[in-house]
Amino acid sequence: MLNNIVTQLNFKLNIDELRQYYTKLDTDYQHLDWSWEKCGNDIVKQWRDAAYKDPANLLTHGWAIQSNLKDITLPCPPWNISTHETVEYRNTELAFGIIGRLQDKIPFGYRWSVSVQPSGGKVSVHTDANDEYTVWLPIHTSGSAITFDKEYELVADGSAYLLDTTQPHHTFNSSNEDRVTIIFRLKQDNLKELLSLEGTI
Repeated sequence: MLNNIVTQLNFKLNIDELRQYYTKLDTDYQHLDWSWEKCGNDIVKQWRDAAYKDPANLLTHGWAIQSNLKDITLPCPPWNISTHETVEYRNTELAFGIIGRLQDKIPFGYRWSVSVQPSGGKVSVHTDANDEYTVWLPIHTSGSAITFDKEYELVADGSAYLLDTTQPHHTFNSSNEDRVTIIFRLKQDNLKELLSLEGTI
């Protein structure tokens, strides 16, 4: 169990390289950008009905660096909620550059993705799997990034943050710019390995 809901990790990343990676996705890989507008009809009914109750939920979009869709050429949602046939998560064509280095250093990480939450976007209160933790690598942020017991600001300066997403949490982007974050999960059994990573990746 974590002592803190949010923990800044001991390794750093080059923020300029992270932003170059995101720019490459936004420029050259729009065909893999998942959104409610493009793919909402391919989501299981329970999740679709919950999301459509609040239009702000429908603004979030992003790229699956790892996909569990059998057809890896389709945009994959950031949650395991697709009606398409699924398999184990594995890398898409987006696992290049700095992502390859990260995965070499963190082979126990999985469900890698890039999340984009535009101004006014939200993800309603929820909890994640009780045997996992989540890591955020902020690329562009302004103001509060996520709310647990209180609001937390996760600075986009190359820092990495470990989140105890077994606790109820939600996000809302009250800034005037997109919030862009690389996200991955790890099993709690791998926590010691994650905390041992130091230096710049």
